[in-house]
Amino acid sequence: MKKLKLLKYLAVALLLFAVGCNDLLQKPDPATSVKGEAVLTSAEGVKALRASLYSSLRASGGFTTMYFIGPSAISDETRHRSGASRYQGLNELTGNDGGTNGLAPGSGTFDTYNDTYDIINKANLMINSVKDGVLDNQATLDQYRGEAYAVRALVMHHLVRSIAYEPGHEVGGWDKGIVLRTTPTQDLSDVEEAPRATVSEVYTQILDDLDQAKSLLAGQTDNTHITEAFVDGLMARVNLYAGNWSEANTAAGNAINDAAQSLVTDSATVADMFDETGPGHPEALFKVVVNPSTEPIAGDNVNNGLAAYTSTVWVAQVPTNFVINLYDSNDYRLGWYRPCFNDRAGTPVSGCTDVNDEGWEIDKWGGEKGQQADDIPYMRISEMYLIQAEARSKMSGNTYADGMGPLNTLRQARGLNPLVTGVDITSQQEFMNEVLDARVRELVAEGHRFYDLKRLGRDITNPDGSTKIRYDSYRILDDIEADLISANGALENNPGY
Repeated sequence: MKKLKLLKYLAVALLLFAVGCNDLLQKPDPATSVKGEAVLTSAEGVKALRASLYSSLRASGGFTTMYFIGPSAISDETRHRSGASRYQGLNELTGNDGGTNGLAPGSGTFDTYNDTYDIINKANLMINSVKDGVLDNQATLDQYRGEAYAVRALVMHHLVRSIAYEPGHEVGGWDKGIVLRTTPTQDLSDVEEAPRATVSEVYTQILDDLDQAKSLLAGQTDNTHITEAFVDGLMARVNLYAGNWSEANTAAGNAINDAAQSLVTDSATVADMFDETGPGHPEALFKVVVNPSTEPIAGDNVNNGLAAYTSTVWVAQVPTNFVINLYDSNDYRLGWYRPCFNDRAGTPVSGCTDVNDEGWEIDKWGGEKGQQADDIPYMRISEMYLIQAEARSKMSGNTYADGMGPLNTLRQARGLNPLVTGVDITSQQEFMNEVLDARVRELVAEGHRFYDLKRLGRDITNPDGSTKIRYDSYRILDDIEADLISANGALENNPGY
């Protein structure tokens, strides 16, 4: 019985693959599902497996709306307006599962834990079970495998940062990470109970995956799929979390050099960069293209999409005064905000002034593709400059002055004057506070704030600066739901639950 239950959470991906549409297979309508026996042994099946790997990200609430908006809602970036309740539990530190933030296990649509292992299993199939020669072009199969390594690393890192401490920041000696599964599950006999690996082991696996991905994706620049620059960027992000400052700086520099994208520097394009009817994410190192008619976000753009939570219809999560007050009046990024408005009804939305004095909503996710749909940029090149700034300031022998260059490069691209060393910033602490503020200005509602505070060992704060979750509280880590532990007898919950 336990094996049957565990199999539910490992997702046997060979039964049917619902093949993605649009750019994934270059077809205008969804392709016919490919039967399980053909998935690993035919060119059509392998292409379907690849499409399903990408489609699984878009179909998961845990890797779309919860991934991007949840970390803002639990921290100090957004709050629900009066009359809206979406993510109110995160704002108020309550949740359906009775645990802490709900960012990882969640429930229902936003079940990130289960979605993670479903995606990992598909990646494992591509990496380990597809034989050479299935595709006429071996370079294409190598590309697909490189993408699978990168996606596996992406979802592993997201899960481990949600339910575990970062390397070097463990509390009470608790070093449990996630269950590492790197071989595919194709049959009930393949299912084995397994314990959580240590945080160090998980980070080693993630970085090994990214090394493999980089070698297989050299020269790939089409950002509607995994690019070499995205792999570099993810390597920079993971090393930043791990406190590997030199490696983070180098990888961020590689991402900047390998990318087909560059920082946008004019006010109009910065303001509209998230609009798919305009610039269309010119800074995205990797984005999932969403077809609103056939492949909506988490099954329903109107109810579950990014725009549904921050703008268009529901305007549920509104930026706080803490966020709005970080911008200078000449900051190009003020174009990412507008007065709260229901586009579908064509009427203003009330209650936003209860959250911020301007009555603004976040318009990064504006649903411009129709049916409240947005493409999903999983990383932008601007993040690389912020990683470089932080990493350089912490590298052995360096000071905050060494991080000022990349920080000022981003500032000037957004219409701001550069900061002056020894005048505007006079200490490492001031510099790190400025870096964190810069990350809010640039990355609000893109999935970072909660994790930025947590990875630095800082308390999670409310918009007024008061403490919401102490870093040494067990609630800084998400819990693992009881049915998952029941399914895997070797799985331990986090302390305090």
